[in-house]
Amino acid sequence: MGKKYTEEERNEALRLAKEIGVRGASQRMGISEDTLYTWQSKAKRRAGEVATALEEKGPEGLLRENEALRKELKEKAEEIEILQDALGFFVKRRKK
Repeated sequence: MGKKYTEEERNEALRLAKEIGVRGASQRMGISEDTLYTWQSKAKRRAGEVATALEEKGPEGLLRENEALRKELKEKAEEIEILQDALGFFVKRRKK
């Protein structure tokens, strides 16, 4: 399995690849060229998705969606906590 890179390392490698090219960045940072090309592709795809979302929903729409998703995430976290408490209760009960 390959080395795991932090987000900071990836961003630095992509920035360097823009400045001096993929081959130079690859050699300087010790990252394979294939990896850098993959990161570039993913970064372009993400940028396109963000631009599309901005065009479709606008900044206000994205803020509303983000708030709704945060609320949903909070609710799911609370549900998980309740289920974990219930599981703990039944495990303790079963041991008796």
